[in-house]
Amino acid sequence: MNAEAARMTGKRWARIVPAVLLMYTISYFDRVNIGLALPSMSHDLGLSPGAAGLAGGIFFWGYLVTFLAAGWLAPRFGPRRTVLWSLVAWGFAAMLTGFVRSEGDLLAVRLLLGAAEGPVWASTAMLLSQWFLKPERARAFGLWNLCIPVGALLAGPISGMILAHSSWRTMFVVEGLPAWVWAVGWWMVVPRSPETAPWLGSEERERLRAGLAAELAEHGRQGHDGLAAVLRHPIVWALLGGFSLINMVSYGFTLWLPSALKAAGTLSISEVGWLSALPYAAAIPGLLLVTRSSDRWGERRMHASVPMVIIGALLLAGVHLDHGSIVAEMVLFTAMGFFLYMYLPIIFTFATEILPHHTAIPAVAFIGGIGNLFGGFVGPTMVGWLRGVSGGFVVPFTVLGIGGILGGVLILAVRRKPQHEATALASLRS
Repeated sequence: MNAEAARMTGKRWARIVPAVLLMYTISYFDRVNIGLALPSMSHDLGLSPGAAGLAGGIFFWGYLVTFLAAGWLAPRFGPRRTVLWSLVAWGFAAMLTGFVRSEGDLLAVRLLLGAAEGPVWASTAMLLSQWFLKPERARAFGLWNLCIPVGALLAGPISGMILAHSSWRTMFVVEGLPAWVWAVGWWMVVPRSPETAPWLGSEERERLRAGLAAELAEHGRQGHDGLAAVLRHPIVWALLGGFSLINMVSYGFTLWLPSALKAAGTLSISEVGWLSALPYAAAIPGLLLVTRSSDRWGERRMHASVPMVIIGALLLAGVHLDHGSIVAEMVLFTAMGFFLYMYLPIIFTFATEILPHHTAIPAVAFIGGIGNLFGGFVGPTMVGWLRGVSGGFVVPFTVLGIGGILGGVLILAVRRKPQHEATALASLRS
């Protein structure tokens, strides 16, 4: 690639990827910041541990409905416009959380927040597929997925500092505003399509158009299988099981980690915020490493499954340390964070390579929608219930750790069919 071609290509990376990363970072921030506020919210609203867990998990019921609906919304209204309205809607719901007065209010607002954020995932995937060709797309998706650890990393310290000087109500209002601010920036920065981007040269625009047309022709059969056909694939069920279990660990652990740290000692809320951020800081290099390694070796199954098993083992080790050893626990939890999101970009890449194309697309939507609902709802809710029953976090975190190991074993059991193996290897070598 000559210097001029590299410069034109760089414009897409410099404009589209940062816009997507910032947008989704705000989204994930507003999703997880409730974890740090739960101790004081529970006191003020009279929430039991079970009700607090339900407040964290009910988000995903609203998320599922619009997550699936995004497959209809994004193609008809365009991913750019769909994301814009999602930004406006979830900013409203996030700020509204600061005005709730009862458990019912809180559950309703969290359900609304989930519905507002649901369309963003599919819309972002569609947007990136319009701007980046197949050889570039894995890296673009990997950079996009950095939003999850980055959003969670920022949520701890920032929320902790606000809570140290004000109330949880102020925290939700202040942290909901960036969604509205970036809605304006999003509309200004992201063009409707490559054809309308004034900064994209005609040569680069034509290269994108030709490349996308070639990809469409390469797929052969057009259209997608219906849900009934997708459900007949045993591979889909194995991937769904593994994804659901590791999501249960991820959301159950991240939502309740601040409460667990607060209950374990005499830490201030600001200190809890900083400590809660450590696993996410470790997750960023982990996510970069696994996507690079997986693409380099052309291997998906082990890159997704082994980190799941390690996550479960580290969580079990951390929670069964002698009580009072917060430093040792955080060392293990931070090590766990390094592996925490490795599965996310790999498992969906794996699905698109191991399944026929006409099955893979609806399968990804099914696995993502149901897996997020199960993991995001069951994880936080189960931890809250088990904490109320057992009086601590040892039992619920033990269950999560076992779930992580089982999820890794399920993914490890998935085997490609020989023809898909050959197709994937040929694609990687081309």
